[in-house]
Amino acid sequence: MELLAPAGTKESLIAAVENGADAVYLGGKLFNARRFAANFNEQELSWAVNYCHIRNVKVYVTVNTLIHEHEIEPVLDYIGDLHNLGVDAVIVQDLGLAYLIHAVFPDLELHASTQMFLHNSLGVRFAQNVGIKRAILARELSLSEIAAIAETGIDLEVFVHGALCVAYSGQCLFSSLLGGRSGNRGQCAQPCRLPYQLVDRETGRVIGDQPGDYLLSPKDLKLIDHLDLLKQIGVKSLKIEGRMKGPEYAAVVTKAYRDAIDGKQADHQGLASVFNRQFTTYHLFNKQGRDLIRWNPLPHEKDTDLLKQAQQSYRSPKAIRKIHAALYAKLAVGEPLQLTLIDQDGIVVNQNSELQGERAERHPLTEAKLESQLMRFGNDPIAINSLEIELGENVILPLSQINQTRRMLVAQWQRARLDSYSLTPVTKDQAAEAKKNALARLQTSYAVIQEPILAVAVTDPEAAHAALAAGAQLIYYFGTLYRHDQNYFRALLDVTAAAHSHGAQCFAAFERVTGDDELEQIGEVLDQHHYDGVLVGNIGALQLVLNRQQGQTVPVHGDWPLNVFNSVTAAYLGKQGLSGLYLSHELNFRQIKVVAGNQNVPLGLVVHGQLPLMVSRYCPIGACLDCRRDGGSQPFPCLKGKYGLQDRKGYILPVEVDYRCRMHLFNPVDLCLLDHLDDLIKAGIKLIRIEAKGRDPQWIRTVAAAYAAKLDGKTVTKQDLPAAAGTDIFTKGHFHRGVK
Repeated sequence: MELLAPAGTKESLIAAVENGADAVYLGGKLFNARRFAANFNEQELSWAVNYCHIRNVKVYVTVNTLIHEHEIEPVLDYIGDLHNLGVDAVIVQDLGLAYLIHAVFPDLELHASTQMFLHNSLGVRFAQNVGIKRAILARELSLSEIAAIAETGIDLEVFVHGALCVAYSGQCLFSSLLGGRSGNRGQCAQPCRLPYQLVDRETGRVIGDQPGDYLLSPKDLKLIDHLDLLKQIGVKSLKIEGRMKGPEYAAVVTKAYRDAIDGKQADHQGLASVFNRQFTTYHLFNKQGRDLIRWNPLPHEKDTDLLKQAQQSYRSPKAIRKIHAALYAKLAVGEPLQLTLIDQDGIVVNQNSELQGERAERHPLTEAKLESQLMRFGNDPIAINSLEIELGENVILPLSQINQTRRMLVAQWQRARLDSYSLTPVTKDQAAEAKKNALARLQTSYAVIQEPILAVAVTDPEAAHAALAAGAQLIYYFGTLYRHDQNYFRALLDVTAAAHSHGAQCFAAFERVTGDDELEQIGEVLDQHHYDGVLVGNIGALQLVLNRQQGQTVPVHGDWPLNVFNSVTAAYLGKQGLSGLYLSHELNFRQIKVVAGNQNVPLGLVVHGQLPLMVSRYCPIGACLDCRRDGGSQPFPCLKGKYGLQDRKGYILPVEVDYRCRMHLFNPVDLCLLDHLDDLIKAGIKLIRIEAKGRDPQWIRTVAAAYAAKLDGKTVTKQDLPAAAGTDIFTKGHFHRGVK
């Protein structure tokens, strides 16, 4: 298995390499999900690639953010530079960018970032179609879920140590919506690390047995005792988190995991000393509650002797990490010194001296003296395991000439190693032509939507009836989301019939988190055909729908969790069979107009309702209320009240728990873009959506009727609308500000 270590700085890279990393991952100054790390400029990237490749270490560069429209050209230029530097892979989140990279630089390996949210087998299949060679899996997966995905045959990379996100990877808008700093753009402010209290969201009363104030702050992951299990199920790469941490961390953690992989005794105390939020194995063994959370953060004592030892691994000029090689030397009178080096990877180089050996009159060169000069590799990362010398009689050669020849041999060897990693250069003209052709292949035609369609997302039949009575033309039915007692098939049939009676449509809607077992249930729904279309929230569900089309033309809409930031991603998804697509919540109006103006797949936007901040496998309600799923005694305490998390400023963030015990955390203030509806329609938005999951029928009737009237050209303002419970204000989300 590959040991993959973080490198946020030059010192951290050296520390990781010298302590046993097989590969490192790092970022440039832009387009990476750790923009607050030091990262590497162009010159430093070149140095890093050379340093690692000479030492048989691979380099993966993070380009793992969502890409704005105006960034497409610069990021492709950047990828071209990385390609020509000979990096071993780039790590990407944006589907459109992945498509372009694969088309323009087909020999550059692509790894799907954990931000791409690959959490089921069919999602991995979809990613493979866009050129992904390795999946960095969502950190929330259990051992059995990883094993199921491994059967796809794709290379799997799994986090084994370091910080955890409490939210599902790539599906968190917490920092973005509340503070304007997006995790999808590498600027997460980590609001989950702040204190919260579980409260009754109607009364504000603190409830439950809370062992601490930090209800959303996870412990760090530590899987060092379970590496054999990961190997058995087919994991190819073990990833250490920590590009924001120092070189001492990189040194200590890398060495511990290197020792564990090699069957040596790992330094567990060192892992706790260098950085410690306490440790957990949490998701790997499908745990659900308290074990994940660091309820009361406590300082930890650092081992100063250990840190000093770690510092030596990256501060000392003497190389620890060396490449093994055999050296052959031949010298005779009238011939140059001939050196041949063969390293452990089979790379062979030859070097002759500029001068020839001369006949010695008094003190001929001895084999011992020649060996002494040849073995002076100093700090060069090379270790000679075998030396053979063929030395003629009575021959002499200046020692300076021997040293010069050895140095020239090493330089030639280094160039040969670097050449073995290089890719065929791609010129800017070649890249531009390949990009043009790639975009041309995405062109397709869609059914024209003349007038905008009012869509409402609901979770129960009563809500659907209310929306239809108020003028909704399309119902997205999320029937199972917050209901534990509902027959989805029967309800879907009812809602579809009701929609048809109003001249409307009903789409079967599926959530953004769908494990392999849930995909089987979705397949059963698709087989019923009691719907007019399908709404999917992840690429695995999309792949399932596409697999079951079988020549049919059931409309498929892509939900906002697909993270569409640019027209290339929209066009790529449209080419796969989507007939409607919701844009990301993180785009501002200017960006929406640009995306809508650059391609023709029908686009939608959520314009009203509670926006989700995160979805998590961890449930704070169960953790605080002794839930049976967490080893407690109470069955489904989440159903016995209405709960929220109260922050330091007194805001109560609503919490809902779905039928799979996942926590959904919401913005306490409703989104409202009613006053900007005309501008959105002029920009080309065709699907106008109200997010009404879990809302009561009266609220839905009022809101849907207001938007229907606005679409009919009547004068309606946000003052006519009900706000979220307990507030009299609305938010415009990212409509004006967007994210950097």
